[in-house]
Amino acid sequence: INQKSTILMSLSSLVQEHQQNKQSLKDENNRLRKETIESVSAVSVKMMDCVNTDVAHVFANQRKLESQAKKLQQQTNKFAKQTNQWLGLVENFNNSLKDLGDVENWAKAIERDMIQVAATLEQVHRNESDQVYNP
Repeated sequence: INQKSTILMSLSSLVQEHQQNKQSLKDENNRLRKETIESVSAVSVKMMDCVNTDVAHVFANQRKLESQAKKLQQQTNKFAKQTNQWLGLVENFNNSLKDLGDVENWAKAIERDMIQVAATLEQVHRNESDQVYNP
């Protein structure tokens, strides 16, 4: 009986030691799981902060680009309007130069015609003078 009792005590102590080791491992696993979750959570928060900061910079840059694009469009429209005005002025200037050229040509044509008329009148006057003196 003594030996049986010793074996039972031994088995009992082995079971108890096993259960203590099992509980100890379970507690260690729970502690490590909790630390891992806290670690992953901290890393996730830092990553999200970093991503959010980068996203905020992207949005800020996008707003600046949109503002600059709007200003560029306004300046382009203003430049196009000025260019059209300049083209109109140049076209009017060219037309005025053409008109001046036409007036100059007209004046030269009139001058040539007047010279011919004057020459014809002189010829007629000479012919009449010759007939008066030489009948």
